[in-house]
Amino acid sequence: MMLGAELIAAPGRDDEPEKFDFDSPEDVLIEVLAHDNADQTLPHWPFHTIETCTVIGGVGGVSGAASYESSYGGFLDYTVQDLIDCPGEGWWIVEGVTGDYRKGDGWMTDDDMRFDCKGFRRATAAEIAEA
Repeated sequence: MMLGAELIAAPGRDDEPEKFDFDSPEDVLIEVLAHDNADQTLPHWPFHTIETCTVIGGVGGVSGAASYESSYGGFLDYTVQDLIDCPGEGWWIVEGVTGDYRKGDGWMTDDDMRFDCKGFRRATAAEIAEA
């Protein structure tokens, strides 16, 4: 069962609730740096780390899975590292990040969120300026 999410504003506030559509693709800008610390390396990200990780693209003002993970999951950089192999040093765009949220039953199964992307490419100067 796939679900969307809606955050509700606190009573008495004029904030409009943020709506998420995990099927709505977003682009993520990352800055990858090399390092020489073997203790902080992943097998598919050897001696590289994400220094900057920013959601920069969406469709029609809708917040998608990448925005949700950045705001509430807290580990968008780790999510990106699980999605793609290390592209090398530099600025990159991870394109079309979407997600699939599965609600657990609260007893035998936990909630689960899985992510997907279309691929990655070098970032343009205009995209880097958004960081």
